[in-house]
Amino acid sequence: MIRSLARRRLLAQAAACLILGSAAFPSAHAESYPSRPVTVVVAFAPGGMTDIVGRLLAAELGEAFKQSFVVENRPGAAGQIATEYVARRPADGYTLLLSATGHVIGPAVQKSVRYRPVLDFEPIALIAKAPNMLVVNPAVPVHTVPEFVKWAKEQGSVPYGSAGAGGSTHLAGELFRHMTGAPLVHVPYKGASPSTSAVVAGQIPVVFQDSMSVSAFVAAGKLRPIAVTGAERSKLFPDVPTIAEAGYKNFDAYTWLGLYAPAGTPKDIVARLNAEVNRIMASPDMVAKLKRQQAEAAGGLSPAAFRDYVGEEVAKWRNTVKLTGVQIEQ
Repeated sequence: MIRSLARRRLLAQAAACLILGSAAFPSAHAESYPSRPVTVVVAFAPGGMTDIVGRLLAAELGEAFKQSFVVENRPGAAGQIATEYVARRPADGYTLLLSATGHVIGPAVQKSVRYRPVLDFEPIALIAKAPNMLVVNPAVPVHTVPEFVKWAKEQGSVPYGSAGAGGSTHLAGELFRHMTGAPLVHVPYKGASPSTSAVVAGQIPVVFQDSMSVSAFVAAGKLRPIAVTGAERSKLFPDVPTIAEAGYKNFDAYTWLGLYAPAGTPKDIVARLNAEVNRIMASPDMVAKLKRQQAEAAGGLSPAAFRDYVGEEVAKWRNTVKLTGVQIEQ
């Protein structure tokens, strides 16, 4: 009897140790993270806002964690290709996604999308924001929104570029077409850099693009800004009016960037990444770097708050898609 009780007590103690050990494991895992290079998958081509910010952030994360954070560009379908790829990767913190607003727009505009913006990811942090802008090649003889609408109607059909079908720059163009009646025809590119270059080269006359991707060309006189697409004038371009100021009220479409991990990534790894990203994005050095690129750091949200933000953006853009009727055929 005594041996039986002792044996049971020993088994109970062993079970308790196993439970405590398993509970402590995630924390120990996070403390050793990362023990090998981390891949940051950027959903757009090199040279655009997502790529530039991604490389700045990856370099700083590498310094913070004393490990390599390697940027891997997987452009196409307004971020869908990269997003679906990361959603299927192991949930261990070694493959992260840096994507733009298209992350929340994709499922609303394309039935073939095979990811859920909230449920299939662990949102880590909101990183940066930038207003979208309506810019034209200087050869286009317009300087204001009313002039542009009048000119476009006179042309009968005007091609406009974006960073990709289903992104915020595409939806900004479609919302503009819907609200103004301008006969715009969408020409999607695989990222901000090629679409901006096409307007600079005169291949297409106009592009809706994030301010970061066009600012250098605007400063050099190679592109002319007509309006910003946000609800308010940008602090970065205070002299450029909003589309709403031309009488098209409630016009609001801007680009934001977020960092994600596959769903199921340990919460303590997500928390560590969130803390470091928020620290980096709030640093005076990073704020200054982004300001020079005409973008704003937007860190500070917890993983839970960023998850709520993503959910709100899903609803907002779903309404925009319903209003404009945009659908993308695969």
